[in-house]
Amino acid sequence: MNASSVWLELEQVEARLCVVTAEQIGVDLDEVKPESRMIEDLNCDSLDLIELIMETEDEFGITIPDTPKTPVGKLIFARQPFRIRDLAEFAFLNQGTGKPVRSGWRRKPIELPPAAESGFSQLGGRFDSDDLQRIGLYEKLDADGERPMFRRVTDGMVCVELQEASVLVGSDDEDAHDDERPRHAITLSPFLIDIEPVSVTAFCRFLNSIDLQKHDIEMLIAIAPNDDRQGDMQFERSEQTWKPQAGTAMQPVVMVSWYAADAYSRWANGHDWAADRSERSYLPTEAQWEYAAEGSFNDEDNVYAGIHQRGETYESEGLLMPAVQQNYGQSRFGLRHMSGTIWHWCRDWFSPEFYSSEPATKLDPVAEVETGLRSERGGSWVGPIELCRPSYRRGRNPNARGRCLGFRCVGDIPS
Repeated sequence: MNASSVWLELEQVEARLCVVTAEQIGVDLDEVKPESRMIEDLNCDSLDLIELIMETEDEFGITIPDTPKTPVGKLIFARQPFRIRDLAEFAFLNQGTGKPVRSGWRRKPIELPPAAESGFSQLGGRFDSDDLQRIGLYEKLDADGERPMFRRVTDGMVCVELQEASVLVGSDDEDAHDDERPRHAITLSPFLIDIEPVSVTAFCRFLNSIDLQKHDIEMLIAIAPNDDRQGDMQFERSEQTWKPQAGTAMQPVVMVSWYAADAYSRWANGHDWAADRSERSYLPTEAQWEYAAEGSFNDEDNVYAGIHQRGETYESEGLLMPAVQQNYGQSRFGLRHMSGTIWHWCRDWFSPEFYSSEPATKLDPVAEVETGLRSERGGSWVGPIELCRPSYRRGRNPNARGRCLGFRCVGDIPS
């Protein structure tokens, strides 16, 4: 079966890889578990691992490069001990890369081009809370850039560390709106921010890992039965498991309320997702967002905006959104989709007067006076490109669900 045409859940990859491993190394299937260690439990040597990797490529229709190129790929293959679950994670993330051409490889060594990787890092399935005890919330990546990068254990998200900075936010440009004025100086403490929006795959992992009975599901994911956007839903529940719809797995998740995004942000950071709303949110503040989005609007040709055509519907082919790992609207910090693709929920209550108020100049400013609207930033694939500039501000009812509205998270610097 070619896995490029059918998206497999992480548990499906793990189960199939257990079968492949048992057959490849000649042991009973009941001796092979996702947590089995390749060397310590299964006695695999280098040759066994090479053969197993090739069989994995054939089974899932993917490419496993000799030397992973991405920081997440390097991280996974450097884990000690190396388990079936780790190889399954790499296979899961690289669905759709296609099998390498290795005709005659076993008979005669040939020079191969470097294998491609999808660059996708976010996880599906269910989160095992034991990993927080075993690994911690973050694994540090061996990244080439000047800024430290980490991978969050709860959902596989890659995060960039932004150091303390004194920056300017807002705009005094001629075309700036009144709520963007004045341009003013602020100081931000160090923080982590997701390198890309939360995907449909990761949001399903969240839903599969929590007890929805603890929360009103209407606040999280449900839309009315008579809502004409039912056909645009990106995920569904099948046999008690939430799964992405075909073609949506790597897309940014949309049509989630602020409350759903806020709950996810706390869960992803290892906190009580169903806590009272007075608990701290891990959605970015407007100030964090605007600083992190610097440079994302410099190349307008690479901003994914203005795609929608009047009267066009999407139920048959799905929403016209790129994958989260594609380099649209990239900021100077390497963050993707900061201008265009989707609007992002922010932590702040939205006030048109906030930027001209005294609290807007404090350390780590955030608008905390309830106004009935939550802030959103970034522009989207639906609207005009003019709305994608980093200083553009607007608010929306926190219960709203939009086909161009998603989110990403922030986090604390690991100690």
